Order: sequence, then structure tokens, then C-alpha cells
Amino acid sequence: MGKEGEIIQDDQPVAPAVYWAQRDDVLILTIQVEDIDRDKNRKVTLNEKSLSFSGKGGAENKDYHCDIKFFKEVNVEDSKYNATARGLKFLIKKKEKGPYWTRLTEDKVKLHWLRTDFSYWKDEDDSDDEDQQRDANLEKLMAQMGESGGGLGDGDAPSMDDLDDEKDSDDEELPDLE
Repeated sequence: MGKEGEIIQDDQPVAPAVYWAQRDDVLILTIQVEDIDRDKNRKVTLNEKSLSFSGKGGAENKDYHCDIKFFKEVNVEDSKYNATARGLKFLIKKKEKGPYWTRLTEDKVKLHWLRTDFSYWKDEDDSDDEDQQRDANLEKLMAQMGESGGGLGDGDAPSMDDLDDEKDSDDEELPDLE
């Protein structure tokens, strides 16, 4: 029970964690909601200027919702998404290839639920050979989404579970402590 005068609204949707990165021609967005692949009533709406998401997920089967108004327009027809047990992964084509956007959103405000996805991040001025592995993973992801028609029209898209199969320095065995 809340304090006197305090309004508690448990039925209000919460904003999911959203991670993003970009290239000169594509945005990579992840909406992190566990078990969202099981929610057949989830709603994803993408248009040239915005992305809207609503769905239920997580251990407590909470309602989640977010609206993102993009900095610039995107190409809806060439954009794709995939639902997994960990969340929704989007590859959203920019309408115009060119310099990196200065931000994801139209408004220059800090959103507590929006974060940079450093696993896909590449600086605009990085040389091509510095991030070839990262780009190869992005191309693999796009190919997997394309194979099953993971467009925005249907929620069933290919699994991306094998994206983390690459060897990482964290996976190496640690030496014994003396």
C-alpha cells in the first residue's frame, strides 16, 4: 500500500531496455524483453518516422511499451526484425545512406531506457579492416533474417542464437592462482 496521496499503478506498461547502433545505411535496434517470442499478441509498428512496440514478457509477464521517433526517415520495406527469447532484434534501413546520425531520436532528450549497443557499435571514421568481424556478424544476421522473410509483416523470424558462437577473450581459460 502506498503512502497517503500516492498513486500506484501496477497496470501501466513499462519501457523495455532498448539498445542501438548504426552504420551509414542501417540502424541496429534491440528491444530487450525476455520471452517476447512467446507473446503472439505483441504489436510492432514501423513507419518512416517511428517505431512502436507493445508486448508482454519477462518472468512476471509484464506489459511493455515504447515509442521511438527517429532522427531521420527510414525505409520500411527493406527493414526486418526477429523475435527471440531474449527480445526483438531490428535491422532498420535508413532512407538515405550517408553520414551517421547524431542521435537515434528526433528530440534531443535523454531517455533512461535507450542505450548504445557497443556489441555492434562502429565509429564512422574507423577503418574498414578494424571491424571486419563485427561487420561479418551483421551481414550474417541480415542473411538469416532474409532467409525466412523476417520482414515486419510477420512475427516469426529465424533464430539468432548462434550469433554469440564466436570466440571471445572472456571465453579463454584463466590461469591457476598461486
